Amino acid sequence: MYLTYCLFFLNTLFFTCLSYADNTSEVSEVLVTPDGEKISQSRQYTTDRVDVIKKDRIEKSSVTTLNEALDRQVGVDSQDYCVNCGAKRISINGLRGDHTSVLIDGVPLYSAISSVYGYDAVSLQSVQEIEVKRGTGGALLNPEAIGGSINIITIDPDETGSKASLFIGDQETQTLQLSHNYVLDNYKLAVGGEYNSQESWDVDNNGFAESPYKSRYSFYLKQIMNLSARTQWVTRLSYADMEIIGGNTKMFKLKEPVTIQASDTDFVDGDVRKDYTGDISRISEYIGVKRSELTSKLTSHIDSKNLIEWNLAGAIYEQESYYMHGFDYLTKNTTLYSDLIWQHQLKENQITKLGLSLRSEFLRSESEIMYDTNNIPRDDFDYFAYSLFAQHEWFPTENLEISSALRLERLENKWLELNSINKTIASPRLSIKWQNTDYLSQQFAYGYGYRMPLTSVESAHGAYDGFIVDITELEKSHSLVYSLSYNTPHYYFTPSAHYTHLENMSYPLDPLVAHSGPLRFVNDQEDHNIFVYDILMGVKPLPGWLVEFSYERFNYTDDYKRKLPTAAIEDRVNIRSEYEYNGYTFLLSGTWIGARNLSKYHQYPNFYNISDPFFGTVFDQKGQKSPAFWQIDASVAKKIKSLELTLGVQNLFDYTQTGEGDSPAMWHLHDNHTHLDNRHVWGPNRGREYYLKLAYKF
Repeated sequence: MYLTYCLFFLNTLFFTCLSYADNTSEVSEVLVTPDGEKISQSRQYTTDRVDVIKKDRIEKSSVTTLNEALDRQVGVDSQDYCVNCGAKRISINGLRGDHTSVLIDGVPLYSAISSVYGYDAVSLQSVQEIEVKRGTGGALLNPEAIGGSINIITIDPDETGSKASLFIGDQETQTLQLSHNYVLDNYKLAVGGEYNSQESWDVDNNGFAESPYKSRYSFYLKQIMNLSARTQWVTRLSYADMEIIGGNTKMFKLKEPVTIQASDTDFVDGDVRKDYTGDISRISEYIGVKRSELTSKLTSHIDSKNLIEWNLAGAIYEQESYYMHGFDYLTKNTTLYSDLIWQHQLKENQITKLGLSLRSEFLRSESEIMYDTNNIPRDDFDYFAYSLFAQHEWFPTENLEISSALRLERLENKWLELNSINKTIASPRLSIKWQNTDYLSQQFAYGYGYRMPLTSVESAHGAYDGFIVDITELEKSHSLVYSLSYNTPHYYFTPSAHYTHLENMSYPLDPLVAHSGPLRFVNDQEDHNIFVYDILMGVKPLPGWLVEFSYERFNYTDDYKRKLPTAAIEDRVNIRSEYEYNGYTFLLSGTWIGARNLSKYHQYPNFYNISDPFFGTVFDQKGQKSPAFWQIDASVAKKIKSLELTLGVQNLFDYTQTGEGDSPAMWHLHDNHTHLDNRHVWGPNRGREYYLKLAYKF
């Protein structure tokens, strides 16, 4: 370990010296105001390019959700928390999904509650690009961001026109998108709508689905108005309505809590791999989500050295849930946010930002079973975050950028029927970028992250016996990131190392007799160290042909693994080949996931295939080591004037964990009983699907 730190320090010192010795690269950028005045802005080096997913790349991959768009990004993992209900979280640098801060155009509108299902409600057609900031240091002014942040940049139209696209898969997946952009000298309008549906999958044909049915329709509208030569006003409105039907394959919508849960007599021989013969309602789950967002951003260039920015935004997230564990949960999560930022150019090579913000979040929930029948305290809360922040950008030379930030924040959270946490925290962050030569660059970042653990039913999915909140501290992290990039017109090579020191992680303790009483949420007394190492390489063997390769290694301690809800990725390889020739685009991508010892993670050792209905015992423990596997996608696209036709296949070799004989369904053994669940997850749960995509611009 000490050798690693020494090599890291010497390497940093060496390239810092190089950066002052060679400053021939022109990398500075300026912002031009409508009347022609220039204001210096932060420069983007080659090390940043690997962390931005452009719209063109999203469209070529033919993904339909935000989780899919991010799933193969270096350092990012889209994790299944619950196969039945489709709960997902986006993990950065091996941290839990609720440690990822997600922003829309720089505004924090996603919470730990709305992120469980809310990411799948995002319409990708409204997305211009996705910025991924790994670690807290790169996030700079972003609030919280223990693991890192994801900033979804929405569309900024550059010309008038319309677009229609249709995606049809042979497994009854379909997406229809319609959009229109209208551009004048001082006004831009982007409007669009989308419908998407995805059928459930039951690979072993036993009547118990491994992947749920999902449907979503959404709408967005964005206006960009130049009120004067120096002032711009941007407003955005979006709405999404999503349904998830899990467990059953008959499109049966559960609309009230089940009175009798599934038992071992509902499966042939009590084996979850054999036919389900019981009442369909006992394996069914229903999630209904409605999300509305409204944002407003006013930017005014007072003069060539001063800029004022004001953001005002709000989001309402409503969820209606009925679970096969025999309980219901309905919630309304409201988020309001406002900030005011002043940017001042001190000198030609120095820019300062000062600002203040207010973020409030309110949760109100209902449950017939938990609250009305069992008298469990509600998880309702009122949360307020008051912030003062500053950022300074300094360019000592043409090729060196030093950005530092400090956020001072007062956090106040009150669970209305539980306890409360009030804390004040200062979080410093630092990012240093060197452009050593025309091709060589590097970046170092440090950040102090934090998060108010707004623990709820969805934070520990399936906490249907209630919960007690004994959390007294904020979750905190120290994050270090170092990356080196050699980028030429024909190839690039970017290795990086990431370290996170996590403190006060919140997690649920099982009661003495599991599920005979509430879960108790506490702060972990142990600190955790997470290391991530990765390499990204790309080469252009021929004009129009790009081949990318990446390898990632995630190192976790056993104590940290035991507190993760699902098995995390430990080794991953991504390969991507994109070849353009004579109007055709050939795309081939593959992901390899290394083998893992599942027994190290949470409750995997308590998962079984067979439960004996007569003796109350379990047999045939679920697999405790997941095999290494590949997942391959391929497509070919052809542009014919305004029409683009794509033929493709996802999961070419039809690889699923159920096909390996290890479905996510299991009997979960507790101290005195078993219950049916569906979250023994380690691999793909959707098989091969051929698809056709048509896109027409007019």
